[in-house]
Amino acid sequence: MNYEYYKIFYYVGKHKNITRAAVELYSSQPAVTRAIQNLESELGCRLFVRTKNGVEFTHEGQTLFDYVNIAHSQLLKGEDEVSKSVSAENGTIYIGATVTALYGFLFEFLNEFHAKHPSIKFKINTGSSNGTIEKLKNGIVNLAFVSTPCNPSKSLNNLKIKSFRDILIAGKNFIHLKDKPFKLTDIKNYPFVSLRHSMQLRQFIDDIFAENDMAVTPDIEADGANLLVPMISHNYGLGFVPKPMAEEAIIRGDVFPLMLDTVLPERHICMFTDPHHPHTNASRLLIKTITGAIN
Repeated sequence: MNYEYYKIFYYVGKHKNITRAAVELYSSQPAVTRAIQNLESELGCRLFVRTKNGVEFTHEGQTLFDYVNIAHSQLLKGEDEVSKSVSAENGTIYIGATVTALYGFLFEFLNEFHAKHPSIKFKINTGSSNGTIEKLKNGIVNLAFVSTPCNPSKSLNNLKIKSFRDILIAGKNFIHLKDKPFKLTDIKNYPFVSLRHSMQLRQFIDDIFAENDMAVTPDIEADGANLLVPMISHNYGLGFVPKPMAEEAIIRGDVFPLMLDTVLPERHICMFTDPHHPHTNASRLLIKTITGAIN
């Protein structure tokens, strides 16, 4: 079945005129005539007869047109529905993010964005930096928000969105340490909470220790950054966390920052996109809004 023939048949039947059909189809009269002849040959019957003003249906042509007209109407409705679903104001954005990126940027930004575009839906997939980048490269998510350090492919577009630092915090059982100078080397004298090996924040902290000729073995290892603040607030030990993740707990008094003598290097939350995968209008709008907000 050649669907292009039926499309041409519809417009010839709509106008009852081959020339006008050719104009609407941006085609030539001979090409339209040839398509109708090919369709008639496939079906084994005449569909039109010529008149002074154009063409008229044969009985078979009218029967076929009744069905094709219905199909055409349904296709137009389908196009309209799809257009609505991928429009900038009605689409769905698939987002991959690390927990640090969520607390440090996305939660607040998406709240503001959603207030302006309430019909846009979000599907957020959390994971490690490397795992989130892989989901972007595989087309599972439209955008990826991760924190440095990370090692993404050079084929991805990378935009630094926000900078932050990690701070050392403790729970109420360590209140005697509050507002007192605290050396990085003192961490060895207290229970320590960190992420498991191979996670970016853990590697970052281990590198800081190595630069200061230290080796600290965590007493408790968490499987995700979102578990650090709850564990520390329950007095499992001291721990480094991204400052944005600890702010609410600090305000509540569940944890407090230590006066560390070492300022950790600045890190960044970055937005990655893959130029090899298409974007919806909704995801383009989010990218444009984020880019405009940081420039």
